[in-house]
Amino acid sequence: MRQTRRAILATTAAVGIGGVAGCLGNGGPPDAPVNGDSDADVTVTIYEDFSCHFCQAFKLQVYPELESQYIEPGEIQYEFRDFPVPVNEKWSWEVASAAREVFENEGNDAFWTFASDIYEHLGSYTYDVIEEVADDAGADGGAVREAAENEQHRSVIEDNKSHGDSNDVAGTPTVFVGGEQVEFYESDDFVMMALEQTTTAIENALE
Repeated sequence: MRQTRRAILATTAAVGIGGVAGCLGNGGPPDAPVNGDSDADVTVTIYEDFSCHFCQAFKLQVYPELESQYIEPGEIQYEFRDFPVPVNEKWSWEVASAAREVFENEGNDAFWTFASDIYEHLGSYTYDVIEEVADDAGADGGAVREAAENEQHRSVIEDNKSHGDSNDVAGTPTVFVGGEQVEFYESDDFVMMALEQTTTAIENALE
């Protein structure tokens, strides 16, 4: 297996995406949703806000490419962190709480399904939508709806956000590869730029 090398990347922020780069500290919030091989040499960590349109684009268009190229072959471990900016004072917290409820009761597979499918409804979130998407992901939609309505997991989400703050996360999505923040340049094509920058960082870390 190839040895891990941290990608050394410049620091910048563009169009509200990402923030000042820094080394991702250890001892983060426990029980993070994870996809991929837990023994992989490289960990990719992403901070998201479920009301962020850039996060939507990353999850629906960039993440599937990372999954097929690196997660499924066991090259990386992909870790999710909440970071409600908040883009939306209501749904940034409530959808995050819904996703956390799915994760805590149904595990990683259901979480990743919910976390992708819910983005299809960004801009038209309702409690009915949350319940339906949770049901489709194999979770108890009623319980997930209740968790959203009551912001049941807000303290855990706040812990995630605090961890992001301590690592100089300033916007979403923010991606760390091997503990180093990926630089996202300003671009007319966010998806292509984000995919190129993230895959370059992964390839460098895998060398």
